[in-house]
Amino acid sequence: MKKNFKDMSSASISMPSFPINKQEPAPSAMILVVDDNAWNRETLVKLLMERGIQVVSAENGMKALELIGNNNFSLVLLDAKMPKFNGVEVLKKARISFTPLELPIIMMTARGEAKDIIAALELGANDYITKPIDFPIAFARIQTHLLLNKSFREIEELKQNLGDKNEKLETANRRLNRDLEAAAAIQQAQLPDDLPIFPGVNFAWIFEPHEKLAGDMLHVFPIGTNKVGFFVLDVSGHGAPAALLSVTVSRHITGLQGEAGNKLLEKPEKILASLNQKFTMDNMGDNFFTIAYCVLDLTTLELIYCLAGHPGMIYLPKGSNPTVLDKPAIPIGLFDDSVYSEEKLQLHDGDRLVLYSDGIIEAVDPEKQSFGKDNLKNSLHKSIDAKLPKSFKQIMKDVKDWCKPGRPADDLTILGIEINKNK
Repeated sequence: MKKNFKDMSSASISMPSFPINKQEPAPSAMILVVDDNAWNRETLVKLLMERGIQVVSAENGMKALELIGNNNFSLVLLDAKMPKFNGVEVLKKARISFTPLELPIIMMTARGEAKDIIAALELGANDYITKPIDFPIAFARIQTHLLLNKSFREIEELKQNLGDKNEKLETANRRLNRDLEAAAAIQQAQLPDDLPIFPGVNFAWIFEPHEKLAGDMLHVFPIGTNKVGFFVLDVSGHGAPAALLSVTVSRHITGLQGEAGNKLLEKPEKILASLNQKFTMDNMGDNFFTIAYCVLDLTTLELIYCLAGHPGMIYLPKGSNPTVLDKPAIPIGLFDDSVYSEEKLQLHDGDRLVLYSDGIIEAVDPEKQSFGKDNLKNSLHKSIDAKLPKSFKQIMKDVKDWCKPGRPADDLTILGIEINKNK
């Protein structure tokens, strides 16, 4: 039987399995921990303080709002389930005064409560951690949002003092670069490093940011017991805003996993319509994003896919020439009445399917000629006998050779699937 966080004793938080280095530099930050369970609250406070972070705690939602109004917190760890005034209500109130960049809020929710996770993300939560809490993993996520909040605060401060603070700006830029490097490492950690194993279906991917942080993101994840979802998305613009949005969108999609969320995840046109309603340009800082989203039935090998402004996928049927699966549609976030329709494709043993970002086909040579879809198809076709990872390395080489003596001007992302029922 599953236990909720509040119902557990000392097992509610997994202690770090490594010694805490008290000399390790920690972000200058103050965190608010909100939980009506005293043991859970006090344990989180103790573990965070041992990492050099200032911590304030609250035992209920009303006290949390009072503290948020009177203090300058860097982050809030907020229990979703509390009596009288729960975490979702606190989140809703807090977002009236603070944007996700100004005050990151990480929800703490019991494992498997998909409805709570979906509601919190839709109301503006930056992230979530599930209970029982694995503290080392939770602390890595906390550090991500502290670093981004720290950079945001420094940039906002510098905007007000540019006149006589050039030296401070240079110092902040050096610090920002260090923060961006740390954030880039954490962004890389969000990628599907350990791909799920599906009998007879192989996945591979390559992800190369143009700068420290990328606006591209990809993921592969199971949906129920007999389906797998996968996508590549590309946020407009570059740098920290695009990277933060790409991670946020990716975590929103994968956060829907669960009995309720799976019904949405297995319908590409519905998930894209849902994303378009949530991620509008008004709340994305005038950014938008394109996405190719697919669902494969592992039993029938039927693929359902939907594109939103994303380059057409390359389909390589065994023994035939590659074709481009173009499906024009509006990117996510531009218009709230955009309509998305899904397509079906029956895959067979030996077939391959490749998703990619536009940085691949828009890479230009010294004469400003784009690499294009034809060159991409040719590169895929000539490496058809190689395994997927080797084939993708060949594509990257071809793209970079095309740009010499320059380099590609955008992120380069490829995600592919191969049906191989004989292995």
